[in-house]
This record gives sequence, C-alpha cells and structure tokens, in this order.
Amino acid sequence: MNAYDTEYDAIVIGAGPAGSTAARLLARSGAKVVMLDRASFPRDKPCGGGVTIQAARELDIDLEPVIERTITKAQVSFRLGSAFVREWPQPLSYMTQRSRLDAYLAEMACEAGADFRDASPVREIEANGSHVIVRSNGDALRARTVIGADGANGVTAKALGFINQQRRAAVAFEGDATIQNGSASRWEDAIALDMGTIPGGYGWLFPKGDHVNVGVGGWKYAGPTLRGQLSALCAFLELDEAKLTNLRGYNLPLRDAGAPIARGNSLLVGDAAGLVDPLSGEGIHGAFVSGRLAAEAVQRYLASDTHDLTSYETAVDRELMSDIEVSYKLQAVFHRFPRPSVAVLHHSDRFWGNFCGLVRGEMTYTQTEASLGPLRHFFNGLAKLSAIGIRR
Repeated sequence: MNAYDTEYDAIVIGAGPAGSTAARLLARSGAKVVMLDRASFPRDKPCGGGVTIQAARELDIDLEPVIERTITKAQVSFRLGSAFVREWPQPLSYMTQRSRLDAYLAEMACEAGADFRDASPVREIEANGSHVIVRSNGDALRARTVIGADGANGVTAKALGFINQQRRAAVAFEGDATIQNGSASRWEDAIALDMGTIPGGYGWLFPKGDHVNVGVGGWKYAGPTLRGQLSALCAFLELDEAKLTNLRGYNLPLRDAGAPIARGNSLLVGDAAGLVDPLSGEGIHGAFVSGRLAAEAVQRYLASDTHDLTSYETAVDRELMSDIEVSYKLQAVFHRFPRPSVAVLHHSDRFWGNFCGLVRGEMTYTQTEASLGPLRHFFNGLAKLSAIGIRR
C-alpha cells in the first residue's frame, strides 16, 4: 500500500476564481486534480464582486446562474462633490457575490472531474524536484505539481519560498448595506465611483440583488484613514452607516515585474501572485487568466514537454504584466492629477469610450498607450514624474 493517502497530478491550494479555473481546466484535460480550501463552502470573501466583461470573456462557462446585476452606467463624483453619470449601450460589468461565484466555479471544477475538499486547511507543504507533499486534515497528499491559489494572506507563497518577492501594497475596507425601497431603482444597473479622495484608490458602491457593497481602498499607508473615509462615503451616498454589515478590511498585493511566481514544479496564481490591476484594484480577470495559463503550463510539464513550470511566468509576463505596467503609469498620472482626470472622464467621449473598451476587453492598456502616438513619450515622462513619492 502507498505511504500517501492519495496521489495526484496537481494539488490546487485555494478554491477562488484562479484555483477553480486551473483545477477545472486541468481535470478536463484528463489530469488527476485535488483542490483544497480552508473554508467551508459556500463562504464569503472580501471583494466588491464585480466581474468585468473582459474577465467574463476569459471563461468557457456561463456565469448567468450567479449574476445579480448587469452594469451599463457609472455615477462618478470628485471628492464627494457633485456627481455625473455616464452610460454605455452594452454591458460593462456583472455584479455577483463571491459566496455564490466561488461556489459555482468550484462546482464546475468538480463536474470536470476535480476532487474538491473544503474545510481542509493546509498544515504543511514539502516540495522537492519531482513531487510535492501537502498535509491537510491528517492526510498526506502527494502530487507532481502544486498551484498556490490561496490569496494574499495564504500559506502557500511562504511555504514554497516565494515570500521574498517585492510587492506594492494596497488596502481596502468595505461593508454591505440594504437597499432602501426608494433608492433600489437608482442602482439597478449603475455603480458609483468617488475619485480623488484616497491616495492610490477610490470609493465605490456596487449593487447586488438585495443589497449594495460599499467600500474604499488605496495605498497601504492610507489604511488608518479608511474607516473615516467609508463613513464619509456612506453619508454622501445617503446610506445608513449604522446598518452596515460584514465590515472587513483586506490587502491587495500588487506584483512588480520580475517577481518570481513559478519555480520547479510549483507556481502561484491570482491574488497569491499579486495579479491585481493597479488602477482599478480588480483581480478577477487576472485570476481567470492566470488560472488558464497555470493549467496550460502544468499540462506541458505533465506531458514532459518542459522540465519545470517557468513557462507559466513567461506567459503571465506576456499576457498580464505588460498591461499591468501600463496600468501603474495610468494610476500614477490619475492620482497626481485627479481633478483634470475626472473632468476628462466627464467631458471626453473618446476617453470614456476607451475606458469602456478596457472594461469590456475590446482593447488593452498597451493598445491604449500605443494609440497615443507621439504623445506616448510625454505620457511616459509624466507617469515617471507622477510616480515619484508613491509609497509602498
């Protein structure tokens, strides 16, 4: 009898969007996969719960069962002042709840053939050149590869030796509010964004089926101010702060180019790899893309086409990091000059169209930068100057 309880081709640690995507695609390819998560499903997770059309296009499954709102409008304000509304004729984003989205994605992974074990916190990870041993709930699971998908505060990155990677840090604080009858129609297909108040971030309202998610986020050093910022945002949006539920704060790790996310037979995906859009703070698109790229790299490794998983890091740099680097530049310029940036968003149809194209996945950040033509040099210089003084 084997000394290990079960042997797999891949162990996926974490059942969020990145982990479930990798597990589903690997299982569909015929690999033997187990996915572990420390929480009992369904479980909630701090997140605005917005799935952009760009992110949804990454999936080969229909999200309709968990979509609660379809967004076509944005109410934008500057420093809790007068607001304007911009609209797009096609959907910009779907609103869901992570408790529903993650449970659904895990279910799809199971239907593809993955073994899913919730309420299974990982106690120990041992990685060597050919196999990985993961201990959870008294079981010792052995696999040829391991995928770390357990988020910004997960154990996998540290256990696998990735913890020394340099990351820029952001933080957020959010809660849920019941929609009052008189304001329900106001947010049926619209989100609210408040710009210019929080360094490196913004305030938001995202509608769900029977409530709204309201929150604030920005650079890590703004963390001590976020509770007060949320109070001010609630007052501005005419929400009863005293009735907020599920108040929680969380970190948003942002990967720097070149930071390692693959080594030997192990790799990191999603928030565990810091694949968050710096400008928007959105991470579900990066989760879906990195989950797909991880599955492709593991398939090549299992087929002995490669001797390690470093091709995954190369693919992430190609498909995600080039856009993330441009997003850093846009964020730096926006937060150095927030008032004119919001004014351009208000009055320029071209700028609004480009923004909607980004959200819908019809153009990329790098394409947006290229469209500036000769002005790219001015933009890059301005971004470099604007980035001076940004704290990590």
